[in-house]
Amino acid sequence: MQNILRYFIAGCLACGLAATPLHVRADDNKEYLVKAAFIYNFVKFVEWPDGKAISKQSNIDICVVGNSPLSETGNVFKAASTAKLTLSLVNERNWSNAHNHCHIVFISASEEDKLSEILAAMKGQPVLMVSDIDNFAAKGGMIGFVTNDNKIKIVINAKAISTAGLRVDAQLLEIALKVIDK
Repeated sequence: MQNILRYFIAGCLACGLAATPLHVRADDNKEYLVKAAFIYNFVKFVEWPDGKAISKQSNIDICVVGNSPLSETGNVFKAASTAKLTLSLVNERNWSNAHNHCHIVFISASEEDKLSEILAAMKGQPVLMVSDIDNFAAKGGMIGFVTNDNKIKIVINAKAISTAGLRVDAQLLEIALKVIDK
C-alpha cells in the first residue's frame, strides 16, 4: 500500500509540476518544496552513464552546496525512497568532492561568487548540476530554476548535460521553458 501511495504522489508531482502556481514570500518554503519535487523527478527523467546508472544504485545522494532552504526538504526525498533505492539529501560542504558521491548537486545562491569555479571543476563529471542562480543554464549549468508567470519553470542546457555524459528524457525537455543547445 505504501508503494502505491508513493507512485501516486510521484505521478501527481510529475503531472502537476509545470502548472504549479507559486506564491512566494521571502520566508516561504513552498518554493523549495516545489523545487525538491522537481529534483526528485529529475532522478526519473535523467539517465546517468553505466557506473552511476540509477538502476545499479541502492542510494542516490542529492547534494546541496551552500546555504539554501532546499536543505530543509529532506522529507520529500525520504518519502520518495523505496526498499530498493534510498534518496538522501546531503549538505555538501566540500563541493570539489561532490562528483565522488553526488548524482545531483544543487548550487545555492549563496555560492554565486564561486559559480564559475564550481562549474569548471564539475565539467564533464556525470553529475546533474541544478540551481536557482539567475541565468544558471546560460552560464554553463545544466538545469536552472526560473520563475515565469508566478510559476517555477526550468531552463535546460542540453549541451552541458551531454558533455557530462548524461541524457535527458524528451518529456523533461518538453516542460522546459527554454532548452539551450549551444
